[in-house]
Amino acid sequence: RGAAAAWLNDLVGLDLGPDDVRATIGSKEFVASVPRFLSLKTPDRDTVLYPAVSYPSYEMGASLAGLRAVPVETDDRGRLELSSIDEADAARAVLLWVNTPGNPAGGLDDLAVVAQWGADNDVLVISDECYIEFAWDGSPQSILEHGTEGVLALHSLSKRSNLAGGRAGFYAGDADLVRYLREVRKHGGLMVPGPVQAAAVAAFEDQAHVEEQRQRYRERLELGCELLAAYGVEAELPGGGFYLWAKAPDGDAWGLAQQLAQTCGVVVALGQFYGSRSDYIRFAAVQSSDDLRLALQRADSKS
Repeated sequence: RGAAAAWLNDLVGLDLGPDDVRATIGSKEFVASVPRFLSLKTPDRDTVLYPAVSYPSYEMGASLAGLRAVPVETDDRGRLELSSIDEADAARAVLLWVNTPGNPAGGLDDLAVVAQWGADNDVLVISDECYIEFAWDGSPQSILEHGTEGVLALHSLSKRSNLAGGRAGFYAGDADLVRYLREVRKHGGLMVPGPVQAAAVAAFEDQAHVEEQRQRYRERLELGCELLAAYGVEAELPGGGFYLWAKAPDGDAWGLAQQLAQTCGVVVALGQFYGSRSDYIRFAAVQSSDDLRLALQRADSKS
């Protein structure tokens, strides 16, 4: 917890201590379980608000808790359109999720505005910041820069350190909620094993590997844009993250995905996996640059 606090303090200029931070078994288990724990605390609220184009576990966490999952409209860069939230839904909301940089669209929300919306509407905001060190437009940002009351920030080593198999992350923010979640989560056995904690300390205390990974992702994203352009797809570099969120030229995402797989060996995810955008694909920059160059060669020879 000390290493995690020190890392975030250095990254965005906070003053967290070990007692302000609590560990998670990665971030996905927290996303999937926290609505249930929060609904026990506020049983008069039954709604989870989440970005309409987003990581599927936000919606699933609400469903697993027996709560209403209400999508919030997003703009063409995947950023929340807070004005679209119905007042009745806000009054019933146990939390609002924000993910910036976002998956899949790579949008960068104004976290000060999101935090203020939460305060004005008495809704907890949980900011999933697992891609914080892969912001391409501007500097890393955390919702905790705007105060801790009424907000939580969630972090993970899966992305910054390629440590997805280790399952290590943490949350921090509103002191009362951090204490509450600490007490209820331990009864569910949601505690990180000692060896994983030791690995997490080593990862949080080193930035060289993160900078190397940043350079890799940036190069892969640029190669991905070039690859998709060979198929008539206009893909822009995201504001952050390591995905390209692109519209199929004729709206046929299934057809584009099939063409990419068959002609150059690239597998993409369909937009419908992340909401209602069935005309989009998500390209993940997770293969080596050499493999992407090979895919480009195949694309160039397909005609």
